[in-house]
Amino acid sequence: MKLLVRADASVEIGMGHRVRCQALIHAFQALGWQCQFVVDCRYKVFSAPEDCFIGGQPGKASKVEFLSLAKQADLVILDHYDYSADDITQLYQHQKNLLVLDDMNDRGEFPAKWLLNPLQQEYSKLVEFSLTGSRYAILRPAFQHHQDNHKVPEQLLITLGGTDPLALTLPILNTLLASNFPRKNIQVLLGANAKDADQVITCCQDNSIAFAQGLTDVTPLMEQARMAISAAGGTLFELACMGVPTIFAQVADNQTRSLEQHVPLGWCRSLRFDNVAEDIRLQRVELLAAELKRLWLDIEWQQNARKIARSLVDGNGAKRVAETINSYF
Repeated sequence: MKLLVRADASVEIGMGHRVRCQALIHAFQALGWQCQFVVDCRYKVFSAPEDCFIGGQPGKASKVEFLSLAKQADLVILDHYDYSADDITQLYQHQKNLLVLDDMNDRGEFPAKWLLNPLQQEYSKLVEFSLTGSRYAILRPAFQHHQDNHKVPEQLLITLGGTDPLALTLPILNTLLASNFPRKNIQVLLGANAKDADQVITCCQDNSIAFAQGLTDVTPLMEQARMAISAAGGTLFELACMGVPTIFAQVADNQTRSLEQHVPLGWCRSLRFDNVAEDIRLQRVELLAAELKRLWLDIEWQQNARKIARSLVDGNGAKRVAETINSYF
């Protein structure tokens, strides 16, 4: 059985679409499927050599080019915000076995065989099977096999996503240092393509702060985290699975719905950075640091937050989705 995954990654798009689709591919491959990413050639730098590239033919748009590829597959997974409801409808006409990954539920009605959203959302009857809620959160295989070691964590994990699109890591670090937060408790995690990574690494080295970049398995660092400061993309579900109380820095509009659903549950807090000017961002970094220092001392809140977070995500979402769809075939 052949599966094509249409997803892109870049500094602007972020790495989250590709990361969660890689987790889905791993789950489908375990069931014997042949899987391949289909990537716009503009984003080749964020791709793999075995990917299929589209958009390179003169006068032929990548979406049109993909339609003919979709016809030849047994299943297509679409994880791409640039596809409107009309685009999805056209794709569905070429390939009925279509799984659409969605977060915002803001594109209007469109048809699909399966719709996956890790949030609780209602979709139209044009979607045949809705896979919604945190039990369908797509995490990498390492989270599926994670076991709590019951140690008391002491680190503050700072991770602003695969690309850190608003370059928030450095100002957050500088603000924490200025506030005398204990540097021995700070662990910085940088994505392989993070903005200002060289400056962040220099800051860490100059201040004896632990850092890592481009890790394929982040679970050991999350195990050591008493709290986290994080972007609110797919990492939100990873941190929930690991039971890490978090202050989320919203760096993209598509993170709105997840924060609207998770912040009221009590295991996390959030501040928004993507819709304000740079000078306002710096003010919000100060607010974030102040909230962190307050919650860092609130052990009772942390204990309750850990229990709530762990109850939400079990790490088996990718396997659950792959088995559900595979049973259809």
